[in-house]
Amino acid sequence: MKTRVILTTILVGGVLCVAASAQDAKKKAAPAPGAMAMPKPAPEMKELRALIGTWTSDETYEPGGPAAGTGAGTNTARLGPGGFSVLMDQRSKTPMGPFSGHGVYSWDAEQKSYKGAWVDSMTPGIPTQTGKKDGDTLVFTGEVKMGGKTVKVRDVWSDFTPTSHTLTSYNDDGSGEKKIMTVKFTKQEAAAPAKK
Repeated sequence: MKTRVILTTILVGGVLCVAASAQDAKKKAAPAPGAMAMPKPAPEMKELRALIGTWTSDETYEPGGPAAGTGAGTNTARLGPGGFSVLMDQRSKTPMGPFSGHGVYSWDAEQKSYKGAWVDSMTPGIPTQTGKKDGDTLVFTGEVKMGGKTVKVRDVWSDFTPTSHTLTSYNDDGSGEKKIMTVKFTKQEAAAPAKK
């Protein structure tokens, strides 16, 4: 009988401790009265999430661009801190040589537009772009300095499927817009589990 009372006491005490811990966790999770609630990613981030994954890139460089020909590479895009951005890394072998680049894309709720910033191994500075959804495409525009000239840039992300999408880039150095590059991204298949 004494053992049963002791076990019951321990059991009841354990349940009370778990309940108290759960209450403490709820109190910590809830913002203090008058405190600002943590922001959540905007619904517009859904469009950028289509870029997330590990992709192979088949690249075509047009005559009139830096160099004509083809290239291939790997693109990795992941969700940024808090889900407010997409972070992208590109590695390629191009007609100009090895290429690496890093981009950050996000939705700017104040300006009601997408924003992008890009750095790479062939372009000085940090070119920025402003984007919008146009039908089923995302269109980013901006300017970059090349050879002492200001060049207008337009990047069109299109043909989205769960396993692929396309980037087509255009430049205008003042002589009219020209297509300079098309990149077809194909999702890499997950590695098969090792056989035991």
